[in-house]
Amino acid sequence: MKQKLHKELQALLDFYHKQRQNPPAEFTHGAGVIDNPGFFKVSDLQQHLNNPLLRPEWVHVKLDGQRVELEKSCFYKTVQARKLDFMDKGVLNDAISKGAAVVLEGIDILDAGVNEFVARLDESLPCVMANSVVFFSQQDNEAYAGHCDADDVLVVQLVGKKTWQLFKPQQRRYAGIQEQSEQQLGPVTHEINMRPGDALYVRAGVPHRCFTNAPVSMHMAFDLVDNTPTTAEIAGEASNQYNHACELPYEPTSSVVERYVSILKSDEFQQALVEATEFKRVEIARFREILGRSAAVRSLSKFN
Repeated sequence: MKQKLHKELQALLDFYHKQRQNPPAEFTHGAGVIDNPGFFKVSDLQQHLNNPLLRPEWVHVKLDGQRVELEKSCFYKTVQARKLDFMDKGVLNDAISKGAAVVLEGIDILDAGVNEFVARLDESLPCVMANSVVFFSQQDNEAYAGHCDADDVLVVQLVGKKTWQLFKPQQRRYAGIQEQSEQQLGPVTHEINMRPGDALYVRAGVPHRCFTNAPVSMHMAFDLVDNTPTTAEIAGEASNQYNHACELPYEPTSSVVERYVSILKSDEFQQALVEATEFKRVEIARFREILGRSAAVRSLSKFN
């Protein structure tokens, strides 16, 4: 059963649905989509970072253009022959005190309300499992350099101000999209100043770069990650079918390719792809329900 969304997240969802009804070529900036956002505050970020079970895989920290390595801050205590891992937060705390930018992944795992919102994003597209990430930055420190994403991104500004520079769209691809040089980015085509409550919908392949000109900024991003069968999965299944019905021996390469392509184009193979996509979609919905229960042990409430 669907839970009612926080009113601020409902407003953000309405903005998103409007974009999907008539998708922009590059981006849409929505000013004041949320009035005085409060569904996720700096205190919530601090609470999650204070979790003693937090692992470096959840956090990306950057100070003066250099990644802060948290892996060396990990220790464990042996209890009944089991290793209980924990992270010394001294390095993280020191970096933040010096102005570091912090990215916390997996907000949809940590926050049931955000997970419910992300579930609605999943449902809106053929086969998506979205991610939710919080970006906290301080003046002149950014977590990432200019880059573009392979999937569409929905952003909401929560605290402070953030300047977004957008560049000419590139061919959507998975390779060579991170840490792009000035030459790769090209000239700036649009500059947007995000304020608390503003939303931004950026299409896949649109390079962007952010600057924090105010003392502090925090925004939440939702990556609409496409989970339709990949080329590797498609090729794997096509190869499996080819192995069971291959070309005659000693035929030229062109005949082998023609036979392989005929498998890809066959009605049976196309139907198999439809079924594989639907299976993934069902599994994503099921997994989203599991995420919703990740912080839902309520059996002890009667003893409180």
